[in-house]
Amino acid sequence: MTDAIDFAVFVEKFMGEVPRGIPGDQEMRRRDPHPFVDTTAADIRPDRIDDDQIDSWFDYMAWNLWELIASRSTEGESGLIPRQEYETLSFVQQWEVYPEAMRTITAAVGIDGLVELGKVSKREVGTKVNHLRNYASALMAILGRGVGVKLDLVDPVSSRADVETCIQFGRRLWHGTWGDGPGLASGRGFVLPHLDTDVLEPLVAAATSLADPQDRSVFRRFNAATELFGFMVHYDNRLGMGDTGPYPLPGGGFALVRDHFLNEPSYSWAAAVGEGMPYAVTEVMVFRDTDIEVTINDIGTTFTTPSTYLDHLDSVAVFARDTIDTPMSQLRVLGNDELRAISAKAEKGVLDLYRLYAKMGVDEKIWDGITVYSHDFMRPLAQRAGVWDQVREAGFDAPAELTKKAWPTLASGRAGEILAPVFLLGDGFPSVRPQN
Repeated sequence: MTDAIDFAVFVEKFMGEVPRGIPGDQEMRRRDPHPFVDTTAADIRPDRIDDDQIDSWFDYMAWNLWELIASRSTEGESGLIPRQEYETLSFVQQWEVYPEAMRTITAAVGIDGLVELGKVSKREVGTKVNHLRNYASALMAILGRGVGVKLDLVDPVSSRADVETCIQFGRRLWHGTWGDGPGLASGRGFVLPHLDTDVLEPLVAAATSLADPQDRSVFRRFNAATELFGFMVHYDNRLGMGDTGPYPLPGGGFALVRDHFLNEPSYSWAAAVGEGMPYAVTEVMVFRDTDIEVTINDIGTTFTTPSTYLDHLDSVAVFARDTIDTPMSQLRVLGNDELRAISAKAEKGVLDLYRLYAKMGVDEKIWDGITVYSHDFMRPLAQRAGVWDQVREAGFDAPAELTKKAWPTLASGRAGEILAPVFLLGDGFPSVRPQN
């Protein structure tokens, strides 16, 4: 029984044994020197993979997910939005619809096309074709399989073909970003310096000093307002934001690049509150203090020592990508007047969203949350591949039969009970091997 488990032990170390951070990655690689989360140009090409490769991917990803979750295991316990309920059901929905969507995308662009999709985050900012989607599109679906197995709704052995599809789809994207070697931030010292130098340099060159306290105040308000707005538009999660970096700079110091997605046309509630704002804004933050320690995890969340890193910010440039299709050559630098105007709209939008969510029924909010998760981890990739309409026509938007079967349990207040062992004990990754 999971209620008899002392989860505190498993928050401290993965399975009570493996630590967080770089030492944890080192321990996982000591146990498996060539984990299947690393890629080569050769091993991303087969559609079929063997049991050992699947086990290797499962083992490392179980630790990677634990590392992500352990320090914030209560996230999602919101009185306004049923985050744990929609998240758990989203995993189930994604398991049902993602493998076919992945096969549709692969059929359209080929393996090399997936590798090219993985390169988008090296060449663009203000795009959701980014590391978070590349990292999590396969992981979320695999977790849905794990939840389904726990509920006795999924056969872990007969689901093998879809497991192979998910793993190889994700690895091909990772290979596009990184080439040979680790496909995850956790295997690269917990940093995400994606952008090519020729893309980064003009962004950094546009940064202006924050020596004037008024300029600093305007930016701090803008950063806070748009972060919260993006969080709430995406139903209380981090799909509306993401950092890359740190990027070492000539002469010392580093840059962080942060995207906030504001005017998302895909969701009715988002379109209403985002009107008049850019699709995305990108903050290019320059720090000359070399004593700040920075790590960024695989969902693009920055952690620093000291935690008050924004107090040490020297200069910044904020760019607008006005629509999802705006070319990189047409990014606009935002001045203080526009930063103030967007901040005010974002602050009003957050209040409007609070009022909207407060009036909605629980089941409606759960389904909207499922829609955000299932769409936002796959839509950007399918759109860029030119097959999003085809994916939707195959039933992507409708509640899957597995989702309907899992709903009574997962929407009844048991989601947290199910999620804890999935996140902390590796229960999201049941073996594909037949059990005697």
